[in-house]
Amino acid sequence: MTKILTDTDWQELKAESEQNGQAYTQSKGVETIHQVKILDVFNTYQCWTELRGGLSILINEVEFIDDLVWIRDSFDDYRFGLSFFLSGKVRIERHGLTDEADESIGRYYSECNCDIKETEWWKAGEKYSRIYLEIEPQEFFSNFSEEDLEQIPIFLRQALIGGKVQPYYHQGKITRQMRRVLREILQCPHQGLMKRMYLESKAVELITLHFQQFQKQDIHNHSLTAKNLSDIDKIYQAEEILLGNLENPPSLMELARQVGLNDFKLKRGFRQVFGTSAFKYLHDYRLEKASQLLALGEMNVEEVAFKVGFDSRSYFALAFRKKFGLNPNQYFQHRQKSV
Repeated sequence: MTKILTDTDWQELKAESEQNGQAYTQSKGVETIHQVKILDVFNTYQCWTELRGGLSILINEVEFIDDLVWIRDSFDDYRFGLSFFLSGKVRIERHGLTDEADESIGRYYSECNCDIKETEWWKAGEKYSRIYLEIEPQEFFSNFSEEDLEQIPIFLRQALIGGKVQPYYHQGKITRQMRRVLREILQCPHQGLMKRMYLESKAVELITLHFQQFQKQDIHNHSLTAKNLSDIDKIYQAEEILLGNLENPPSLMELARQVGLNDFKLKRGFRQVFGTSAFKYLHDYRLEKASQLLALGEMNVEEVAFKVGFDSRSYFALAFRKKFGLNPNQYFQHRQKSV
């Protein structure tokens, strides 16, 4: 029999399990262990370790008693993560972002699941396990240079420049190198501080391998003909083209042609994925990028305006003041005083 579970149901069942002594939390060295048993629903085990600032690792196992449809709508934070599947399979739809997709052994995904409702379909008797890395971009990348940050995926760069964070999902294949690192995480030979340092090094290695795979996939996607890309891939490709050509972006018709969509589909799809029009998105990104460049203090206002694609300094000043409440010179002076 298939059960249907909402987030409200989950909170009530969890509270009931805690009252009945079927849920507990235990701190063990650098780890925090959560175990929850909900009768006739599932058993779950989680081992959570905070590594360095902005980086945590979660080892999660869950087994369902009956088939379950879980309707989740409480993702109201901006969580970035990498999830590596070790066993089991679940089907998930991220409403407004993806169609139904299988997440299963041998695959991993990167995500930002802010304000996205999910429906999950779980099968009874199947043991599901994964290793999840949670990243807080502002903290994790705080010591990276601007040149370094240009090499990380665009959805993370958006979070770093202070713009509106957009939902994101990308699925990849667990490589042989990733499997080795995942195995080493599960077989960690250390305890205490040494375990924390060891897990941190392995987590950073997984992130590095993901970035390498993402870059290779990005190059591959750009070499594909447009007809081989899904519509949502084409929307993200359009975003990359816009942000990669701040000084001289293509027209809407040209952008649609480059990604293989008609202009109506591009306009509608861009608004569905990013919540605004393509060129409003570009406009806001330019201003966020300008504020970042002004804060660095390496270019004057005119140079910054040109760098982010504004031909008119007066229009740039007007738009900047409308967004930030200060004109660019005032913003520059204010940031220099606070440094």
